[in-house]
Amino acid sequence: MSQNVLAGLDIGSDRATCIVAEVDDQGILHITGAGQAQTGDSVRSGMIVDLQGAADAASIAMEEAESLSGWEISETAVSISGTHVRGLHGRGTVNVEREGDLSSGEITWTDIEDALETAQLIKLPRESVILRTVKCGYSIDKFDRLTKAPVGLRADRLTADIYMVTADRSAIQNIEQVIQNTGRKISSIFPAASAGARAVLTRDEMEIGVAFADIGASTTDIAVFYSGTLAYLTVIPTGGEVITRDLQQLRIPHSEAERLKKEYANVSGNEKHGESSITASTFGGRNSISISSEMISGIASRRIHELMEEIMNEINRAGIQQTDLPAGIVLTGGTSHLMGITRAASRITGLPAEIGTSIGLNMASPLAETPEFAAAVGLVLLSREEKSEYEGRKWSNPLENTIIRIKGLFNRLR
Repeated sequence: MSQNVLAGLDIGSDRATCIVAEVDDQGILHITGAGQAQTGDSVRSGMIVDLQGAADAASIAMEEAESLSGWEISETAVSISGTHVRGLHGRGTVNVEREGDLSSGEITWTDIEDALETAQLIKLPRESVILRTVKCGYSIDKFDRLTKAPVGLRADRLTADIYMVTADRSAIQNIEQVIQNTGRKISSIFPAASAGARAVLTRDEMEIGVAFADIGASTTDIAVFYSGTLAYLTVIPTGGEVITRDLQQLRIPHSEAERLKKEYANVSGNEKHGESSITASTFGGRNSISISSEMISGIASRRIHELMEEIMNEINRAGIQQTDLPAGIVLTGGTSHLMGITRAASRITGLPAEIGTSIGLNMASPLAETPEFAAAVGLVLLSREEKSEYEGRKWSNPLENTIIRIKGLFNRLR
């Protein structure tokens, strides 16, 4: 696998999706392969419950993507979901070391790193680990909301604000084992919400304020952005599968319930969308029953109403109001295919709603443009950015990267 080739694998509760991308000589990213496979019962609510089943699905998805792209995947970025994935804010303040006769010290990259490290000094539950740390901004003395690191400025104190995403240690280890069982390696792990949002949201949306919801089979991954950075992330244990289970109460098997949901459910709330009678097979295929499209839509609409209310409740509990999100809410995931879901989302949340698809990319496969592939696409984008940042920091100042840090971090805390 070339250094200019990236892979992203999203293992969801319904299916595993994989994307392969290649960076050309001009630095342009091209999606060259895509693959998917059903995960069956190996993943529940975002959590791996059957290692081999999940590995088999991951292998099929990656092999499909490999066959289209012509590249063999040796390592891949992967997503992680589940209610154990959550975010919390951190703030760290350090004194800026004074130099010469000036009243304030000059801020260096070492000061920035110390403030960021201090912000992470939060006691986490024993089973949790920090998965990702997002830099939200800086403050110096009386000036706050600085988006860029204030290196070179003079100040008495420096404060760094971050947003940390944590995950369960065992869940991470299970994902690592799944990829190991496929004969490949993990290059990095990202929250599914961050990956999906990266693929479909624009910089303007993230600056002005936007909510993102990836509605899968049994989980909904939520992320909120404003001022250009992640402000809130959580996962709720509800998705489109609840509609399927409700439809099964009509005495039809899972496959038939899924078919009716995808083909006939209209959750727009428009009672005049038309009524028709649909024939569905009962359990065992021994008989058939007639179900009205109005009944199917009514069942689906009730569940979508509950889900949208729960999404807004989660966002409101974080102290974020509708007025903070003028760019509205962007939906992805398999459940976002439901007819009328944007109209329902807008009516219930009070926000403009749209379906998100991956933007600004050269895609050889139409699969990659569908909402359920957003997280996998976002994984390759985040991987590329992480790699570029690492290379940039590695070579930006070789001298600074080799000096011994002589300042004691804990002696400078405030």
